[in-house]
Amino acid sequence: MSEQSAYFVPGKVTEEEGQIYRNYHPTQHTESPWGPGFQHGSPPAALVATVLEDGARDSGLSLEEGRFSRMTVEILGAVPLSELRTHARVVRPGKRISFLEAIVTDESGREFIRGSGWWIRRGDTKEIERTVGEPMPGPSGAGDGSDFLDRWASGYINSIEARRADLDERHLNVDESRNPAIYWSRTDLPAVEGKEDSTWVRLMKTVDIANGLNNLLDTDKWTYMNVDTTVYLHHEMRGEWLGLSAEANYGTDGIGTTVTRIYDEQGLIGTCNQGIMLAPR
Repeated sequence: MSEQSAYFVPGKVTEEEGQIYRNYHPTQHTESPWGPGFQHGSPPAALVATVLEDGARDSGLSLEEGRFSRMTVEILGAVPLSELRTHARVVRPGKRISFLEAIVTDESGREFIRGSGWWIRRGDTKEIERTVGEPMPGPSGAGDGSDFLDRWASGYINSIEARRADLDERHLNVDESRNPAIYWSRTDLPAVEGKEDSTWVRLMKTVDIANGLNNLLDTDKWTYMNVDTTVYLHHEMRGEWLGLSAEANYGTDGIGTTVTRIYDEQGLIGTCNQGIMLAPR
């Protein structure tokens, strides 16, 4: 594990049978609060976004003429704090839409993460632009988010800034059981050392914290780790602050979902869904 001012340090780049492989070394800033020796879900999510976008460029897809509309991160096992090997492939090529897959393994070839995303060519739809979502209080003037930061203190959580903005009666009248706050997050650390974050990578660096924003369960009695994260964006992220209005839903059979509306400072930009594995300690 490297100690640098980024979540990952790039390693060797190799090519085998026409496939490009890129290695990355995680830093101490990726460490998870759930236990020693493995990573929080957010840095690997940002790594998947990096791998998908690099894979798009490698295959000739333009990230100016098109963008990803959706990215999914499947967590196949606790991601270790050791060197990771990555590659991407185009599953469904096309000029207007393409489907890509990202694979993250350790050096032995064991797969820990599988990601996927849809790239769609851009078009001019300004005249029909539409977003359905209630306005939310922004990060300016919000609290320090210490209720979340202190609860989940770890290498990763200590690397981000979080603010809590309480909802007003207008919001709470919709459903009194809803999460009473929206949390805003950002981090100064790049996903990969020496590489500027794209808007997708910047978002994925903190979006996975959504599952930890509902303080409904006592973490001394319950674990509730998400097994995946799927993000849809109808608008690219603008600015540094990511707003997450997260709602936890727990079933009767050990399975739950966290459903989150994603905001930037200008409004609603997308959604995030996470499947949860619930278990008593």
